[in-house]
Amino acid sequence: MINKNLKHAFNIIFLNDSLDNLSKQSIYQLTELLHETYIFQIKKGKTIITQGQPADYIYILLSGEGLVLNDIDWNINNTIDEVNAIDCLGITEYLTKKREYTGFVIAKTDCYVLKVHNNEFYEILASNFDISFSILKILARVTTHAMEHAETQEHAETQSTFPKKDIVGYYLYLKSCESIPYICPLKRSELADVLHINLRSLYRYLDTMELEGMIKLRKGKITIDIECFKKLSHKYQSLIL
Repeated sequence: MINKNLKHAFNIIFLNDSLDNLSKQSIYQLTELLHETYIFQIKKGKTIITQGQPADYIYILLSGEGLVLNDIDWNINNTIDEVNAIDCLGITEYLTKKREYTGFVIAKTDCYVLKVHNNEFYEILASNFDISFSILKILARVTTHAMEHAETQEHAETQSTFPKKDIVGYYLYLKSCESIPYICPLKRSELADVLHINLRSLYRYLDTMELEGMIKLRKGKITIDIECFKKLSHKYQSLIL
């Protein structure tokens, strides 16, 4: 049974032309409609989403800005992306069926957030085409921004004739030659710095390598067992950089 007040709130949020920061009046209207069960004010510097926690909720950023971080130490090198209203935080994990959130989201400014369970989110989208289409527009905007950001930062990487993904693979192969199983002790940002690779690109390469069976990602750690090592060895053992 769909919560009627929640459905009305989604209409307020998503059925407007701008899909931008909501006005104070709109946020007050949502707060009166849903109370503190769904609507939260997050102060600057506070955590909105915690990496590794169960990805059971979608957090709709109603106003303000946030930072997506790999590690919660405010090191600028750990910043993967920035988010702005209206963004749906956690939707990537929901759509890809990830059980845990893959990064931290920290409030860059004071924010208002609507927290909705995945099941309720799905029910409302399944019942309203216009809201679903608005979510698609948000995803398209976020994807376009991410691609433009990645293209800018990856320009220097294209100067190398050796694929960056293989630099990652070769590095992990050499390290895993020392011991099996191998667990990489480096944070993602540290590994990106060591290999001189854009952090967002590194995440993409690691996801691809996991799909190819060359590595396993367990509790945020890059792990190489004997089966992974065999695949790395087959590709990189005869390689000389």
